Amino acid sequence: MQKVKKKITNKKIFIIIIIVIACLTYVLLRSCSKDAGLVYRYEKASIGEVKKTISTSGSLEILNSHLILSKISGLVTNVYADYNDPVKKNQLLAALDTTEIDQEIIKIDSKRESIAFELLAAKRDVNAKKDMLKDNLIASKNLELAQLQLKQIETQMKQIQNEYEIAKRNKNYTKILSPAAGVIIAKDIQPGVPITQNKVLFTIAEDLKKMQLIIQVDESDIGYIKNDQNVMFTVSAFPEKTFKGSIVQVRLNPIKKEQLVSYQAIVACDNKELLLKPGMTATATVEVAVRKNVLRVPSEAFIVSPVEASHNAGKKCLWKKHTLAMDSLPLKKIEVKIGLTGDYFTEIITKDIKEGDEILVGVNKGGSEIK
Repeated sequence: MQKVKKKITNKKIFIIIIIVIACLTYVLLRSCSKDAGLVYRYEKASIGEVKKTISTSGSLEILNSHLILSKISGLVTNVYADYNDPVKKNQLLAALDTTEIDQEIIKIDSKRESIAFELLAAKRDVNAKKDMLKDNLIASKNLELAQLQLKQIETQMKQIQNEYEIAKRNKNYTKILSPAAGVIIAKDIQPGVPITQNKVLFTIAEDLKKMQLIIQVDESDIGYIKNDQNVMFTVSAFPEKTFKGSIVQVRLNPIKKEQLVSYQAIVACDNKELLLKPGMTATATVEVAVRKNVLRVPSEAFIVSPVEASHNAGKKCLWKKHTLAMDSLPLKKIEVKIGLTGDYFTEIITKDIKEGDEILVGVNKGGSEIK
């Protein structure tokens, strides 16, 4: 009896082995028939940083600058400052010819002295007529006429005094002074050349160690831009060096060019090495969002599929490597919830994906990639 039972048990084991071999053969044959020539490319889910950036361009400008305008017209006699010269506050930069103003001041001063005598005589006349009116020696009308004459002379005196003050002020304006300490970065004045009122003569930068970058942001990206965001940029003069800054202002005024609308954002940046120059063109990258120490997968994993699948609006799916799959595909489709979608990685907040899981990121067939 024991020998018979042993034979039956061995027979069952043999049948099970045959069934397993048949199943494996079926799976392999099916896999080879459908996926022949396919190579799956995987990347592991990892813990790390997910960063989203926006690329743009802009130009560098001086942070604090002063335009020095001519307050009067005149002939330039001397220029004491040139490009790149450091200057102090109230330093004399240039001078205009004062000949005409000096002559005008002499004329006005002469008129002022003459009116001063007339004013003194008018006051004495009024005082004398007041005394005569008390003694009934003149009519009150005579006093009124004397007082009217005094007021007219006083008015003339005020007018001449104003003319004198204006002439003295204009003479002061013939001296072009620096309103602040800084460096001259622009100059448009030459000795012997006449200038007109409100002409820009000099441009002074207070501190070239601090500059601002004005970047142009497309209307589709402006919603991501906020104050205090980090900005990295390069300039063609130093292509291997990366400069840093942060956004201090997002301007609301739209800039329309043909069919495109953009907005300006102001980036404050340091220029301690004095490498950056006003007017330089910069290529900038704005960090609009960052997630650190999060579960992430390459963003390309969401645009690849080993099979032709229908599009599900609003749903995100990944294909995870599944070595124990009995189907033809060694993959398992998993619907996931995502956080931040970055430039290269996407944040995963679904528990079905863990660090180290191998995620499908590409399918190659015949040497070319299919998605």
